[in-house]
Amino acid sequence: MRQMLKDQEVGLDPHFRYRGKNQTRVEAFTDAAFALGITLIVLSSSVPHTFDELWGSLKDVLPFGLCVVLVMVIWYQHYIFFLRYGLQDLRTISYNTFLIFLILIYVYPLKFLFVILFDLYSGLLTGNDQIIRYTFSEVIAMGDTKYLMIIYGVGAMLIFGTFCLMYKHALKKRDELELDEYEVFETVTMLKVNMFLAVVPLISTLIAITGLFGNWNFLASGLTYMIYPPLMIITGARRERQRKALVKKLGLE
Repeated sequence: MRQMLKDQEVGLDPHFRYRGKNQTRVEAFTDAAFALGITLIVLSSSVPHTFDELWGSLKDVLPFGLCVVLVMVIWYQHYIFFLRYGLQDLRTISYNTFLIFLILIYVYPLKFLFVILFDLYSGLLTGNDQIIRYTFSEVIAMGDTKYLMIIYGVGAMLIFGTFCLMYKHALKKRDELELDEYEVFETVTMLKVNMFLAVVPLISTLIAITGLFGNWNFLASGLTYMIYPPLMIITGARRERQRKALVKKLGLE
């Protein structure tokens, strides 16, 4: 799929010179790891043996879909990075290996959290207190929710933090890669975006650890991720204005 996207020039910026259009063994190995991660999400659900079990398992469809979407968002960012820079040096491979490790240990907590959130909001929206009581008695104790948010927050923070390191490394190699002013701007943009993506789960983790909001701590820790939409919209709009000004300045229109 990665090579197909490259061949069709999906996601390509006409002003960026792409240095990684040829498929590498690093990318092929990483794609296999991402595929394994999605497989582990599937295998985390038991096979239904009766119609009632099948009907009950359908509630996992939305959490499963959200997990796959999030994994693919991470994969797409990985695709863009290697397409842009084509780096295969030891440091890049080390960062990439650590990223694979994080993805493979991250999928189970991710699926578990999404299932709990689905049950929680289903109970709240339908007024079914039984679902909520069951979730926080049989599935997870309320006292353990902070550990779940810590696991999720640390995982997300490390994943996006790793991308920060990868883009920072690409920036250090600007001379070797012969990055022009526009390409440096785009590299710095992605570095900042991933920095913001890493800071939000850090805040959520700190809320979970400190118990700042008492009985509402689980909800507050989760709602912290609602910072993402306005943060990304504001940051995106600001950088887009700067990008257009730079394109005009460099005569790339």
